[in-house]
Amino acid sequence: PSPPPPSPPPPSPPPPSPPPPELHVATMPERSYVASCAQGDEMFDGDDSTSCYTDASHTDAVLIGFESTAQASAVEVVMSGYTGTVWLRARSHASGGGVDYSSYLSCIGGEYWGNAPGSGFDVSVDVTSAKAAAVFGLGALQDVDCIGIAMSPYHGSPVGVYDPRPYIYGVELLR
Repeated sequence: PSPPPPSPPPPSPPPPSPPPPELHVATMPERSYVASCAQGDEMFDGDDSTSCYTDASHTDAVLIGFESTAQASAVEVVMSGYTGTVWLRARSHASGGGVDYSSYLSCIGGEYWGNAPGSGFDVSVDVTSAKAAAVFGLGALQDVDCIGIAMSPYHGSPVGVYDPRPYIYGVELLR
């Protein structure tokens, strides 16, 4: 009998993936509405030593509406005082980011933060209570009129823990 034919050469490995594009800070529009974070303007002053804080008494959500539409492919949040999952929702709405709770809800699509995993969110990141930046990738560049940042002692795996309360030092839109 003749020997078996030679085996074909192994396939070449796929080329390496290109590195992710570098994100840059987008121009931050003025806020039309900020709620659920005492001293909310401290999130936008560019000073990493100042912060706003939530009450840490139940499911917390930091609500931010913008005066004009921004474009972002990610949101960076510098925070501390909470360990667990943080859920973020970013939306665009024809009437903008809202000027009060009711119009903000129209932009963000309702009170999703009571059960963010069950009500829909765009992206989640697990954080520890140490002060650190968390980047929430939104995928492709999109219009953003409002964002909601939710934390919960009732949801996540494991459930979130306030230590002693969430502090938010900065929020930036990235492109």
